[in-house]
Amino acid sequence: MPCRRLGKKCEYIELPPPPTAPPPDGTSQPSLSEPNQPFPLAFFLDPDLFTPLTTSNALAPGPRVDLQQIIAKHLESDDLPVLYHNYFASVHEWLPMISRKRVTHPDPFSQDACHDLLLLCMKICTLRPNGHPPSQHPLYMLAKTLCAAAESAGLVSLRLTQSLVLLALYEACQAIYPACYLTISRAARLGILMSWHDRDAQQLFKFADSWSKREEQRRTWWTIFVLDRFISMDTSGLPFSAPEPCPDELLPVNDEDWVLGKTVPSEPLYTACFSSITTLGSFARTCQAAHMLGKVITHKHLKTKSSHDILHVVQEAQSLNRALNSLQISIEEQSLSNVSSSSASSLACASAICISAQALLYGAYGCPDAPGITSRERLTHETELQSISVQGLRALGSTLTPKLAQIQSDCPLQARCFYTACSACSWFIREDNEPQMKDALVTIVDGLKRLSERWPIATEYISLLEHGGILRLIDTTSDMEITS
Repeated sequence: MPCRRLGKKCEYIELPPPPTAPPPDGTSQPSLSEPNQPFPLAFFLDPDLFTPLTTSNALAPGPRVDLQQIIAKHLESDDLPVLYHNYFASVHEWLPMISRKRVTHPDPFSQDACHDLLLLCMKICTLRPNGHPPSQHPLYMLAKTLCAAAESAGLVSLRLTQSLVLLALYEACQAIYPACYLTISRAARLGILMSWHDRDAQQLFKFADSWSKREEQRRTWWTIFVLDRFISMDTSGLPFSAPEPCPDELLPVNDEDWVLGKTVPSEPLYTACFSSITTLGSFARTCQAAHMLGKVITHKHLKTKSSHDILHVVQEAQSLNRALNSLQISIEEQSLSNVSSSSASSLACASAICISAQALLYGAYGCPDAPGITSRERLTHETELQSISVQGLRALGSTLTPKLAQIQSDCPLQARCFYTACSACSWFIREDNEPQMKDALVTIVDGLKRLSERWPIATEYISLLEHGGILRLIDTTSDMEITS
């Protein structure tokens, strides 16, 4: 049919459909059957008529043949020894939430239906960069699809929650946003549904029948908390998915005792001093650091609200600074007394989160022209806090972070810490051209480059450093040394 305006024959080019990643074999839309025991509606509709369930703390009794058949195509039993070694020698060192004994020798009488799904998620967290876009990796897409299918089928269990946690960890380390932010919230919701956040909350299940299972639940909840605070670090005003710990919240037990399966007392999070009969583990330090990070994030958001008393806000900042300094000293002292590589890697994670919290706090008060200050009379406390913040930024840029960068740890949570420290170093170099800061910047960037060989999130931070002109400071320093 000719065009009336141009008098030409109309031709319409048929566009091809938009490209999509090929789904794994037959798993693009898997359908899982619902659990034998459906979710008790009275839990939400009339709690007074609800009695906590006794189904081994899971609405997912296993094994599930449908899940096993799908996952078996990508994870054979012969692959498990290598998987266990790779996972427990890397991810487990800095986020030890999974009991090695319980995952390698599951109880056949109370096996979680999502056990195989957890193994698949453990595998994706051990994948090495191979040029494949992380968000399109077939195993990641399979794990993401199966997690969604398990949730849709009404499964509620420890292993499903742990699978979502590892899925969020993979997304965060591979810089897949906002997916990691959304996935960790799903894990948090499942944990809250099982009342891991508060022992006094309405219980879906009866309390775990063994100490090791209860400790694994606690460690999983703390891992959710750590990742939730870490992922939310640079957001502004977005609420956390995991609520603040309850007044009677307990920290994870010492990691060495956990590995050996020893039944030992747990230390409380809120305490003036710790017991002399227990030893606080590396992961407990990570949890403490994440707790402080959350407080700093909340404080920074409140600082921008004009309705809050500025004197109270500044005094709170000073209190946070003292607590962070005390925690950092405790981590350093503990690292000096631990010589094992696993302890060093775990403490590096705790230190990185603590330094990140310090940098966030100091960054909010170090600038004399920060928003909200010029429009009112400046307090003496603010001037003191600005001085403390500048000194703090100098310390973490010149000393704390370079020391951390020299530790052989593959913990990806260090990447953000290194990036922030690089920004602090560049500030002092541009202002005062300090040689010590130039050396520190080189050391920290080297640490970030080492992490980038394993985790794409570090590569993204390096790109941001280049975009901000910070990497050119290293090139300038090298040129000056050659000239001299």
